[in-house]
Parts: sequence; structure tokens; C-alpha cells
Amino acid sequence: MSYPTFTFLKLKKNYGLIQRETCLFDSESILPTAPSARLEEDMQEGKAVPLMTSKAKSEAIIYPIIKEIKRKNPLITIFSAYSLNIEGDRDLNGNPDFMISALPQKTAPEAPIFCLVESKNGLIEEGYAQCAAEMYAAHLFNQENNFPHSTIYGAVTNAYDWVFLRLESNVIYIDTERYFLNDLARILGIFQFIIKQYPIE
Repeated sequence: MSYPTFTFLKLKKNYGLIQRETCLFDSESILPTAPSARLEEDMQEGKAVPLMTSKAKSEAIIYPIIKEIKRKNPLITIFSAYSLNIEGDRDLNGNPDFMISALPQKTAPEAPIFCLVESKNGLIEEGYAQCAAEMYAAHLFNQENNFPHSTIYGAVTNAYDWVFLRLESNVIYIDTERYFLNDLARILGIFQFIIKQYPIE
């Protein structure tokens, strides 16, 4: 099944995944990370153009943030719309909008630790199940390839609002906190916290 077709009911029925809501990050663990002057300029330029489509939001707002994360963490690898397919009876397939890998400069995804979904119509909640399916596929991919990353993070965003998720065992935890673009330093801080959970090889 393709990732956008999933619901939490299907995830529970097909793979035994359940969802829970919780606060994923306590304020003491997240250190706000100031955006660079380059990112601040990108944000100002991005907000100045019409953001009427998901493509425009991705190009003007989301991708510059992803590039900033890469600049701050040069050993990770960012994949954009790259296929992540699990064959056989698991049958998961599609192209996550963005993936972060804990391995540097690979030509194909290895050791994915993070999946990001752009909500297509502004209703951010409608992207949760898709993101959960992608995170589960990343978990299976790591298992099949003997990577030790059993916890996978994810996020759903409409560019302005950001909600983070975490997969542990068979539970998808959805953050009860929502983060906003006007608090970009905290969003970047969360990404830094997540990346530090993994040994970058």
C-alpha cells in the first residue's frame, strides 16, 4: 500500500501499530538553536511569495529549513522524495517528502532516522497516519539491513505548524505540543535533539 492511503485503523489492523498522544520533548531537553542569517533571509524571502500550494510551501519554507539542518549536521544525509519500499507481506511503498539518514553522503537511503510529511491541504492532522506508515517502513528497513535504529522520529508540517512523532516498538507517539514557524529556533532545537539520539557513522 502507498503511504498516503494509510489510516491509523489500517496501521493497527495490518501491522499492530497503535497511537498515543504524549509530550515528546521537555523544555529542559530542547535547547533553542538560533537560525543562521542565511536561513532568516530565506524565511523572509519565502514569506514574501504566494504560498498557495504545497509545492510552493516546500520550496519556500520547508526545504530551506531542511538545508539548515544539513548545514548544522554535515554528516547526515537528506533524501527528498526518494523511494522507500518494503516488499513482501508488509507491502509498504512510496516516496517520503524528506528523509534524514544517519549515514553521510549515500546515493540511496541507509539508516533512516526521520521522515517528514508535508500536509497537502493545510489540515496537518491528515498527515499523521501517512507519516506513521513511513516511519514504520523506515524501522523495517533498518531491521532488514542490520542498522541499530529501533526508534524513528517524524514530523508533519504545513510549513507554518509542525507536529513531531516518534515510533517505539509498536506505538506511534504523537506530540501534544504544536510548534510554529515564528518559533523557528525551537523547531531547529528539536531537530538537533533528535539527531543527537543517533550515532552518526
